[in-house]
Amino acid sequence: MDELPAPAVVVLVGAAGSGKTTLRGRLVAGGLDPGTVISLDDLRCEARALDAKAGRPVRPLQDYSFSAVRRAARRCDALLAFGAGYLSDATQLRRRERVPHVRAAAEAGLPSVALLLPALSLDELLARDAARPPDEHVPADVLARHAHRRSLLRPGLLRDEGFDVVREVP
Repeated sequence: MDELPAPAVVVLVGAAGSGKTTLRGRLVAGGLDPGTVISLDDLRCEARALDAKAGRPVRPLQDYSFSAVRRAARRCDALLAFGAGYLSDATQLRRRERVPHVRAAAEAGLPSVALLLPALSLDELLARDAARPPDEHVPADVLARHAHRRSLLRPGLLRDEGFDVVREVP
């Protein structure tokens, strides 16, 4: 990836299994502060681990989504309050998931960046999902929706939503 503005609000946009977390790892290896990464998957895992530690029954990871989204929003707000910016590692396949990041960046005086992951076929997403640990599998119907939603996205659409920088990730 070319140099990204820093600080900035960086939003990864792509289906489950399209390489968002791999890209995040590369960006962190390249110098991005891991403390500025907000990952719904990581927050779901943290919530499940807290249930296990407290002796409560653990649920499938997707059952922790509501609390993960709330915790992510609080972390994003806290980072912006310090002018740090953040990287959001989530699918962001719906406009209603992306636009709040654009608005938050503008309010904080930071650039907003969308990194658009490749539109992969459902077969490719299913194959990649099969390689994940069993407790991290994404249901096939969810992957089908992700593949469809991603197929509708183009850089110009993200620019029209207000992103300052839009880059397609090969």
